[in-house]
Amino acid sequence: MPELPEVQTIINGLNSKIIEKKICRIAEYRKGTVENSLPNMDYGKVKLVERRGKYIIIKTTADCKIVIHLRMTGKLIFEVDSDKQSKYCRAEIFFSDGSRLIFDDVRTFGKIQIMKKNQAVPAIEELGAEPLSDQLNPEFLSKQLKNRKAPIRNLLLNQNIIAGLGNIYVLEILYRCKIDPRKQADRLSLKQIEKIVGQTKIVLKEAIEKNGTTISDYRSVEDQSGQFQNFLRVYQKKKCKCGTEIKRIKMAGRSTYFCPSCQQ
Repeated sequence: MPELPEVQTIINGLNSKIIEKKICRIAEYRKGTVENSLPNMDYGKVKLVERRGKYIIIKTTADCKIVIHLRMTGKLIFEVDSDKQSKYCRAEIFFSDGSRLIFDDVRTFGKIQIMKKNQAVPAIEELGAEPLSDQLNPEFLSKQLKNRKAPIRNLLLNQNIIAGLGNIYVLEILYRCKIDPRKQADRLSLKQIEKIVGQTKIVLKEAIEKNGTTISDYRSVEDQSGQFQNFLRVYQKKKCKCGTEIKRIKMAGRSTYFCPSCQQ
């Protein structure tokens, strides 16, 4: 699933390509992909594309906004060639100049929601702190982890605590902090919590600079792979830089990688 850096990379690309473009129509090719679209609906021109957690929000000059969640395998591909096709195209957003935005999704879990400009999106309203904002600070995270006995890895993945983090980045953050992903959250010291906050911001910024991480499906709006997978230090690695073999276990059904020597 695209995580915060991948979604932000997509948004950066969209803001460079579709601002001021008039949306003519939205076509749905797989039932259930687009919600609330109406025939002859006025979508207006694109004003801004922004992110909340892993959600993409396209704001327009009309009384509507387009909310997109890519889920597991969704991609947004900007295309100016009207003849070029996408193998797993589930929907398309057409612009008046002939360009279009293709919603490609192999596993079909992604969604496009058409909503009123001021309409609340329940799933977004429930999201936690944006990790690159001042809201994520040691005091906030300490409060969220207080008396929580769950593994720190699981709580950092909780979107109601921190919005946008996924398995790859949480494991990278904990590796850099030298914290065992299985460690009980309420046993973390303040110094460890401070490290988590600091490394969260560092890792995410580095990943955005490298246009995200491509392990399997993720692509930018130019249909290009990210590069941060080449800089990961623990995810799917065999050995730690200390020489110890990286351990792989399952936590909540997901592969979890860590160094048993460095991470305590």
